[in-house]
Amino acid sequence: MLTSDVVSIFRKEIDLAKGSGLSDVSLDSLTKLVDMIEEESHRTPENVEYAQARIEQFKSSLVDWQNDNQRDHESRLEMLRATIATSHLAIKSALLINGGAAVAFLAFLGTAWTRFSGAMVKGLLASSLEHFVIGVMFTGVGAGVAYFCQAAFGGDLGKHSEKIGELLRWVAAFLVLGSFWKFYEGCQLALQAFINGG
Repeated sequence: MLTSDVVSIFRKEIDLAKGSGLSDVSLDSLTKLVDMIEEESHRTPENVEYAQARIEQFKSSLVDWQNDNQRDHESRLEMLRATIATSHLAIKSALLINGGAAVAFLAFLGTAWTRFSGAMVKGLLASSLEHFVIGVMFTGVGAGVAYFCQAAFGGDLGKHSEKIGELLRWVAAFLVLGSFWKFYEGCQLALQAFINGG
């Protein structure tokens, strides 16, 4: 703390005392004033003005705040990347499972159609293939909805983008889950056809 800072503090306190109507200062009051100045000088490095010390303190706090915000931003960004990667994996898995099942089932139906003679069994096999195809369609529509969901969260759909994005996110999730459900139903019908046809 500089001498000019000490003098300015003394003057300020003397002016306050005069303004309060005091003309004499007790030794106790003077001791308290000296203690206050000494305490302030311990908080301020030597040969540094009081205002400059406060500016440095503010700069330090600002750097800490910036670092905290940067860390939070990077954490949210990584979470977003992980969420997107997981959703892509779910869409690819649903498409692979249902698409693979539909293609394999088409190849199988060529030989199974002549082997199984009952109309009920053929109907179950056809229904099974239908579920796999619907599962593929659900996945495709889910991928399209996911694209528009990302556009909404990017602010491309106007002032209600955030609300639209939230809605589309749930629609995409339910479509992909519906795709997995259609695969399960198709497998159940195929299994029932094999049990009835065998």
